[in-house]
Amino acid sequence: MSFRRGLKLAGFARRHLGRMVRGRREVMDHLSAPGPANLPLPTFVQLRITNLCNLRCKMCGQWGDTGIYRTGAEAAASDGEKERNRIRELIGLNRQMALSDYVRLLDELAPSRPIISLFGGEPLLYPDILPLVREVKKRGLTCSIITNGWRLEEMAKELVNTGVDSIMVSIDGTPEVHDRIRGQAGSFARAAAGVRALARVRDELGSASPMLLAILPITELNLEDVAPALEELRKLPLDTVNIGLRWFVSKETGAEYEKVMAETFGVSGSSWKGFEFDGAEFAVTKGRQLTELVKLLKGLRRRRFLDSARGRPWTSFVPDVPAESVPDYFADASKTFGHELCPVAWYFAQVEPDGQVCFCGDFPDYFIGNVRETPFREIWTGERARRFREKLAKEPLPICSRCCGNWVYGAWTRPPVSEPVVAAAPAALPSFQNR
Repeated sequence: MSFRRGLKLAGFARRHLGRMVRGRREVMDHLSAPGPANLPLPTFVQLRITNLCNLRCKMCGQWGDTGIYRTGAEAAASDGEKERNRIRELIGLNRQMALSDYVRLLDELAPSRPIISLFGGEPLLYPDILPLVREVKKRGLTCSIITNGWRLEEMAKELVNTGVDSIMVSIDGTPEVHDRIRGQAGSFARAAAGVRALARVRDELGSASPMLLAILPITELNLEDVAPALEELRKLPLDTVNIGLRWFVSKETGAEYEKVMAETFGVSGSSWKGFEFDGAEFAVTKGRQLTELVKLLKGLRRRRFLDSARGRPWTSFVPDVPAESVPDYFADASKTFGHELCPVAWYFAQVEPDGQVCFCGDFPDYFIGNVRETPFREIWTGERARRFREKLAKEPLPICSRCCGNWVYGAWTRPPVSEPVVAAAPAALPSFQNR
């Protein structure tokens, strides 16, 4: 990395972290003395611009083996006629916002300076993705894209020219492992070629951005392949490799969540089924492999400053669980490692492809309004939003302990009722996984 680019990236990090810190302070002030006058607008707004995806990642909560967009009998990764009809229903034009809808929304959001994340499905399949990024950057907002990397190479020059700040690419392992998990031959090669193309174009244009990140989720599908995966990633011109742990929900937790959502909000809470996984059984059956993983993670933590100084990608961890506690992360989902308060209802909003707004990005069961019909501020301060905040301020939802929304923004500690909420330091950069 050149000195000049390093300075520019440091400026980006300061702006990004500065917005996170300001958002935390505003949320803390509000929670210390709740009232409509000091309720901040969200620090992060994630636009899930399409549900369409060209891959079938086995652990994905959307299109994976247990994904909520599967059609039951065809859950074994088939693109038959029934599934095509289901896709049409889910992502038909009447359920996908137009660029003009996003322009209007961005005009509403811009004064509060949120960080904008573009997500899916696969966001690069949205037909107006490039104009949308330009609209975000035109307003001076930070913009990131989370992608499977399939279309990166063909879009590299245009993406760099938009000024997008960061691009996060999901990688599961070596080429063989990655392709098996992603359900598509050549998917690793496509993602790797895309990363190289972005870096090459970025250098040719003398641009510091986009910052290039790889997201490496550790799941039951690649547990024994993490070390070789890291060696593959070190061959790529990446700035950061984020190592994550699988988000999951057990059947018992899911049933409890459905009951809470029905009794408290009168909605069905079925989205958890996309993340169904028995972490306790995994911790037992994969005990030896988890012990080896602990050793690997400890070494990575010790070496990451030296590795970074040698020009290797910086290593980050989300969820940031102490290495020795990783087996407990899977075995005992009641442990939150300091993440006792989920901040999403004050800190984050997700806009679905059809304009519906929710707080829980991976569990979109409860919607607070639709931006096609109602101004965002009115939705954010409305009665449905207030009811959800009231619940989270008292106690977490059953699924919160292993949901990314409760981990990617640093630890938020739940204090005694009579005391103000105290938050730990924010994570360096938010990342998402299992995509």
